[in-house]
Amino acid sequence: MSAWATQSWRLFRHELKRGELTIIALALIIAVASVFSLSGFSAQIKSALIQQSNSFIAADRVLQSSRPVEEKYLNKADEMGLQHAQLLQFSSMVFGGDDMVLASVKAVSNGYPLRGSLLVATPDDQNQLSVGSVAPPKQGSAYVGQSLLNNLNLNIGDRFELGNSEFTISGVIDKEPDASFSVFTSGPRVMIHVDDVPATDIVQPGSRLTYKYLFAGDAIVEYSEWAKPQILETQRFRDIKDQQSPLANALNRAESYLSLASMLGIILAAVAVSVASRRYGQRHQPMVAVYKSIGASASFISKLYLLHWGALAGFSILVGLIIGYGIQYLGIQFMADVVPGVSLTVSAYPVLVAVFTGVICAVAFAITPLRQLIATPAISVIRGFAGFERAQSWLERTPPLLAVVLLLWLFSQDLLLTTALMLGAGAIIFTILVLGHVLINAGRSVGSQAGQAFHLSMANLKRRAKANQVQLVSFTIAIQLLLLMLVVRNDLINEWQAQLPQNTPNQFLVNVSQTQVPAVEEFLHTQGLAASDLYPIVRGRLSAINEEQVRRRVSKEEEDASEQGRRGIGRELNLTWHQKLPSENEVIAGQWFNQDNPKPEVSVEQKLAERLQVSVGDELTFQIGSETVSMPVTSIRTVNWQSMQPNFYMIFSESVLADFPATYIAAIYVPALQKTEFQTFLQDYPTISIIDVDAIINQLRTVISQVSLAVEFILILVLIAGALVLVAQVQASMEERERELAILRTLGAKGSLLANSVLLEFVILGALAGLLGSLSMEIGVFILQTQVFDMSAAIHWQYWLLGTVLGAVIVGALGMASCYRLLKLSSLTLIRRTL
Repeated sequence: MSAWATQSWRLFRHELKRGELTIIALALIIAVASVFSLSGFSAQIKSALIQQSNSFIAADRVLQSSRPVEEKYLNKADEMGLQHAQLLQFSSMVFGGDDMVLASVKAVSNGYPLRGSLLVATPDDQNQLSVGSVAPPKQGSAYVGQSLLNNLNLNIGDRFELGNSEFTISGVIDKEPDASFSVFTSGPRVMIHVDDVPATDIVQPGSRLTYKYLFAGDAIVEYSEWAKPQILETQRFRDIKDQQSPLANALNRAESYLSLASMLGIILAAVAVSVASRRYGQRHQPMVAVYKSIGASASFISKLYLLHWGALAGFSILVGLIIGYGIQYLGIQFMADVVPGVSLTVSAYPVLVAVFTGVICAVAFAITPLRQLIATPAISVIRGFAGFERAQSWLERTPPLLAVVLLLWLFSQDLLLTTALMLGAGAIIFTILVLGHVLINAGRSVGSQAGQAFHLSMANLKRRAKANQVQLVSFTIAIQLLLLMLVVRNDLINEWQAQLPQNTPNQFLVNVSQTQVPAVEEFLHTQGLAASDLYPIVRGRLSAINEEQVRRRVSKEEEDASEQGRRGIGRELNLTWHQKLPSENEVIAGQWFNQDNPKPEVSVEQKLAERLQVSVGDELTFQIGSETVSMPVTSIRTVNWQSMQPNFYMIFSESVLADFPATYIAAIYVPALQKTEFQTFLQDYPTISIIDVDAIINQLRTVISQVSLAVEFILILVLIAGALVLVAQVQASMEERERELAILRTLGAKGSLLANSVLLEFVILGALAGLLGSLSMEIGVFILQTQVFDMSAAIHWQYWLLGTVLGAVIVGALGMASCYRLLKLSSLTLIRRTL
């Protein structure tokens, strides 16, 4: 073994035994362990949440088309070992006895559903109805909704006509896993076997059909990557998160919360590595100077320390992976009871990302300290090292900055979230540098009067102004991220939860006729049920904008990204009128309708207005039946599409639509104890349909509670990383403090004065860091609320006081704990240690 390799190995073993590598090793270990555990833990939680929610689309992925797809899609699924099933949906008249009704028909193949359960009430041996999970209906039979039985006055066992075929009713649908939650779905449900469709002769050229192909299995991701590039513009390939429903929004937000919480831990671990790397370089400067004074070349020293650093990084990465696995195991056990389906499975991705993180941290944060270390001159043995370290240029600061950005993007795959965090960090550093300059000037006025502990502490802050700015940045980032984590846990998730209060509507009344409105309103009032207004529905088509004909010009990408019900400009829209601005709507341009001066006018939802490129004052023309109506746009609205309320793209003044025939809808909260009375009331009005959204609301609340618990676990890791940053930064100034204490003791300073000045110095630094951390946290939260989570911005004053007090207490306590041993040493001992 060469001399430099032997020396490097000896140095590594020696320092490892003496504990001199503790801080830097811990920083790297926590960075690797955090990424490994958090990426694995978050991935498992996300996967379990999505797996639970996939039952709402009855599959892992759905391929939707207006015509049958090519056989290659099914053949590829078979080849990859995936399950698949087929649906065909259309509307058709159903005849029973002397009555008829327009029904929503779903024809399903064997194997449906691939996820979730189809619950149907069927007669048992005692001819009593019992609800259970069943297979698709057999050929010649059908499952139907209760409203169809009410409309046609039929019972289980009776027959009805659909097209040219007759079907026997074999059960009443209690719950479809992929039931539409659209309040505009027309007609009661009829479910038949897909092989019965040809005999009905309903499917004819020009028929309005929706084909859905369901896929599920372990290889679904690989299948998705194969299928997506091949789908046509008339097709959509989606998963539960592409639904643009409240549940999809909740799952996407859950991913963002978990990613954000994990990214905060990664940033803190990276900061700890940065601080510890700088300290590593400073501590080895005397050794390098000695090596050079006895004739060691720069090449020898470079090889020695590169190997030494490589051994340290390799050791830390290995230990970090082991600890990360243990943390991930504990996290999965912690969540096992509240997130069914979560399990500890280690994939290659978290391991590779963790190793890559360790390598990036070891390289990017060590480049500048190692360069400065290797450049240490031999004369430093005589002159000392106090004035040797030079300020870093912007070029030298670039690798750590790029490393952090790369790590965040690599971990989250979310450019918006990464950008939001980095903008917040940039605002912090700029603010700290400005206030650091103010601190230096303030120190000059009081630093010369060092007779008291406060004045001495201010003099020390002034004397180490540049070093204190570095400490201030680290302290502030640590406190800011810890506060941000608390805000995510306590405020943002609570605000998310508040969007689903206990009286959130869980039933929708649909197809209420004009003559039924008084009876419905009286029932709701008598029962004391919380309900939205009854909204009239008129079907119409936008035909012209400013007398210019509207053309359908939606690309495949826009089609996939569009929100539900917004997939074609030329299609029919659900139009309504309302005199008052609905709740969850806000006018952002123009004015709402003037009730004192009624006139034809329309209010347009913001995103649809942007898509149509219309603004206040433009004239819209609609085709309603055989008539054409025109009116100006008088307001643009934002709409909370995630609220469980009837929402509309177009709302008209009453004078526009009042003469057109309309049906009404309303959202209602029906407590469990009142559902019997509710069902009894509806039996007298068989044409009224209900849509039960209890299942999706319960799943939304489940997602929120599970994410909340997961974030609590991640908070523990973030606290550990934050504590390490604080300890590493305090330790970085210990050698300089030894020299100061030695001089002050020699000049006769009392121990109490020195102890109080050190305590005040750290308390002032901590309080300032806490205040700045609170300010920067507020900036970060504002960006997250408005740009990432689509929430209204709010100021969190309570955290400003908490951040300032916690900063003063924690930094003050850590500083005193680190300096306590030095304060107890005698003057002679301190002088000997500094020579």
